[in-house]
Amino acid sequence: MCKKTIIHYIILLIPVFGFISCNTTKHVPEGEYLLKKYEIEAGNKNIEKREIRKYIRQKPNNRILGLKIPLALYSLSNPEKEKGFSKFIKKIGEEPVVWDPYITEQSREQISNYLEKRGYYNASVNDTVVRKRQKATVKYNIDLNDPYIINNINYEIKDSTLRSFLLPDTSRLPVTEGDMFSVELLQEERNMIEEILRNKGFYNFSKDFVTYIADTLGKRNLVDLTVEVNKFMIKQGDEEFRTTSHKRYKIDSIYVFPDYNPQEAIARQKEYLANVDTTFYNGLAFVYNQQPGVDLDVISHSNYLQSNQWYSQEEVNRTYDRLNSLRLFRIINIKFEESESEQDSLVRSLDCYIYLQKFKLQSYTIEMEGTNSSGNIGGGGNLVYSHRSLFGGAEQFQSKFSGAFEILDQDKFSRIDNTVRLGAEVSIDFPEFLLPFVRSEQFVKNYHPQTSLSALYNYQERPDYTRTLANLSFGYHWENRRDLTHYINPIELNILQLPFLSENFKRNLGEIYFRSSYDDHFLSVTSYSMIYNNQNVKRSNDFQFLRLNAELGGNLLTGLNKVLGTQKVGDHYKIFGIRYGQFVKTDLEFRHYEIFNEQNRFVYRFFLGAGFPYGNSSALPFVKQYFSGGANSLRAWNVRALGPGSYTPKEDFRGYPNLTGDFKFEANWEYRFDMFWMLEGAFFADAGNIWSLSRGDERKGALLKPDEFLNEIAIGTGFGLRFDLSFSVLRLDLGIKLRDPAFEKGNRWLPGNRQIRRETISWNIAIGYPF
Repeated sequence: MCKKTIIHYIILLIPVFGFISCNTTKHVPEGEYLLKKYEIEAGNKNIEKREIRKYIRQKPNNRILGLKIPLALYSLSNPEKEKGFSKFIKKIGEEPVVWDPYITEQSREQISNYLEKRGYYNASVNDTVVRKRQKATVKYNIDLNDPYIINNINYEIKDSTLRSFLLPDTSRLPVTEGDMFSVELLQEERNMIEEILRNKGFYNFSKDFVTYIADTLGKRNLVDLTVEVNKFMIKQGDEEFRTTSHKRYKIDSIYVFPDYNPQEAIARQKEYLANVDTTFYNGLAFVYNQQPGVDLDVISHSNYLQSNQWYSQEEVNRTYDRLNSLRLFRIINIKFEESESEQDSLVRSLDCYIYLQKFKLQSYTIEMEGTNSSGNIGGGGNLVYSHRSLFGGAEQFQSKFSGAFEILDQDKFSRIDNTVRLGAEVSIDFPEFLLPFVRSEQFVKNYHPQTSLSALYNYQERPDYTRTLANLSFGYHWENRRDLTHYINPIELNILQLPFLSENFKRNLGEIYFRSSYDDHFLSVTSYSMIYNNQNVKRSNDFQFLRLNAELGGNLLTGLNKVLGTQKVGDHYKIFGIRYGQFVKTDLEFRHYEIFNEQNRFVYRFFLGAGFPYGNSSALPFVKQYFSGGANSLRAWNVRALGPGSYTPKEDFRGYPNLTGDFKFEANWEYRFDMFWMLEGAFFADAGNIWSLSRGDERKGALLKPDEFLNEIAIGTGFGLRFDLSFSVLRLDLGIKLRDPAFEKGNRWLPGNRQIRRETISWNIAIGYPF
């Protein structure tokens, strides 16, 4: 792209920017003002402005690249027309936000209330409105002043029944001397007192029984706090109440309805109850008609409530979570009813009712997709069959049959050839460990283990090679905590075969040391992964994701060969007539999601990985090598089209998406923001590359060298559009190569060193976010 062309584009954009900035008040009524922006002035750094923004009720129109483009689109519509182009523009655009003084006053009061909750009772909040050219700017000026500090804390538990249960835990309550006196902190303490007592059997206790007395008399910004835990109140007449001790509850009988039909139970209650049978199993009473449709062991292992045990809200929540994790039940409802008992007794009984309604067990899905791999256009489809309880024990079964094709680049081959991919895959997840020594009920309840079995077969035919892959894996995963999951695959078997390689492909591989990675391979792999994810789906807070992975291949087979005294074939061992791979591989991925506000998010990603062949392998098997580029990596490069290092393939080998290596480094940054209608936007920057770790690699520039590492980092940037379809996100990313290590030194940077060409830009179409 020449300089004249760029100048022409800039000249054309100037009137567009002018139109956007000058036409935004077209639909604002006479005598009223467009809300241009709001500003927050707060001298104290203890209060974050992004928290204050949550309480401002009226927000200005959304901006994209600093311009109110959605509002400008709306301004193109004709206010007198409600059909055609005007209707469409109004739908995708954004109506002007007209400044409302009443809402501004409400926002000021909301900010004041928030500051009081934080402990700033002396704070002052003032608003100022600047009006200019039918636009209004609202300024909120905040002066926090000195907060109140808790001087002393005294607990007054008026119900003697509760003292022995609550007093030992007061040391871990959140309110301590020296804290700011804030409603938020007091509310947190009330919630925790409720949690402590409800987990110790006090079913009817609520935070409403906790009150506070704050004494500030004769003290400057100091508070003597009394925490009162009151008795239970019983209404006797229209306006009369009497107090009594809180009752502690034990669970009596537990009834489970494994195939509950709420519509039938409500419409024909007597007939429904008359046709059910009750089966007692493992301390639970299962109530169902004919067959429950699920193994009773599965429900029993998912239940944390026991007869003759004190009521615990924590155990109720754990039961909800575990039953939900089975992915079997559409409705899960746990209710309690007081049993008949002496009214004056301090110990009462509860009957528990667990109502479960299953999803539809079987489903079929047809998936269609379009692909663009390194410029090769194609399409494909999948037929998926799922069963949520294959053997009646909540075993999640899935089978998938897939087919795809690509139309390859005519310039590479003598004619337009099709690439065909066919595959079949089956998998099943069991909600337990299929090992005798860890199948105890307590282990299942504590760690939520699962056993996974899967098998797949893929066939790929290209004009340059034909490849088949058969895979069989067996593994486990379990949870240590809600945010920490472990995965271990003791056995993963792969058979990779290439029955056909074209002569041209062989010639290009002949100069590459890892040609053996394209030989037939048998892989026996043991792997371990740990995933940490502290995302809270109920709250829009920052969160992190961490994945650690390690793989070890071929050691068991090598040990077996040595024990059996098997002789090598040439310089390596074989099994079933196929050479097996031996390697170690480990990688780490970290992501940080920063939620700036509802419309703006930042995401940071870091990846580092390395693999080392040894023993029976001279190179990592092709399926275990790292690659870079593509929709979820460096988006300015096509998949498998970057690296290794500064290596550039020969002219007749370019375009093959097979550039791989032993070491990978990537760092990604993405700013995501809402635009208008169903559109979201993103700016991104990606950096990284892959390298070879073996000195036997003849590819020039492929070897990782400490003194060349930084010079061979590829850098790309770009812009993306995301179409939020509610059930999925369709993504389109445009990547530009800013720094390409495939060029000679001094010619790698796009600004100043070289011009924009077709090869500088890469388009990526994908489903879902990149990370």
